[in-house]
Amino acid sequence: MKKLCKYLLWSLLVLPSFKAYANWKSWYSEDKLSISYQKQSSGLIEIKAQASFDNLNRQAFLNLLNDTQNASEWLSNVRSVRSMLWHTKGENIVVTVLNAPWPVKDRVMLTHSCHRLVSEATSKLLIKSIDKSKRTEFLPLEQFKKYIFVAPIEGSWLLEETSNTLLITHQIYADPQGKIPTWLSNKTALKGVKKTFQNMAKQIYKKEYQADNNFITSSCSTFE
Repeated sequence: MKKLCKYLLWSLLVLPSFKAYANWKSWYSEDKLSISYQKQSSGLIEIKAQASFDNLNRQAFLNLLNDTQNASEWLSNVRSVRSMLWHTKGENIVVTVLNAPWPVKDRVMLTHSCHRLVSEATSKLLIKSIDKSKRTEFLPLEQFKKYIFVAPIEGSWLLEETSNTLLITHQIYADPQGKIPTWLSNKTALKGVKKTFQNMAKQIYKKEYQADNNFITSSCSTFE
């Protein structure tokens, strides 16, 4: 399956680390969407968003992610997304070009994504940035001189099915690099996540994304 996790959001420019803290603070809770955050020692935040969608399965969400031509219609501040095959099925390399608000310089994200089966009704998309030393293996860096690379990035999309509901939980941190003020990065991140999930709710029910589950997963051994 050539497709997988296309995306990542300029809006999710937040820093590290999942394991450091567990003190989530609620920021938004309405219309089946909740967003919380926890501040890291750097002052930047990690974000967790959760939403439920009636009468959907995991394939609908994956089909939406895989539709890279439509990425800018729902992913906040994303200009373009391109996916490249990885040597292991169920895994991809993803290039995401982000529109930063003026006067911030535009960013680019180079990520490795992997779809892991958790249980019969649950799977998880894992995302991490490609090490700086390996970027040239995937990108002609001369073409990306005008961008700042977002790194490190670490995130996930947890997809849980019940008999008639799809629960999506997204956790993400990413360092935007450069000289973005902490307060601006945090504010942009929260607003961007909210906008992305609201846009998702409008897109994910489209007829072209509806199908029986037919996705490929991987052991995601390189994410251990």
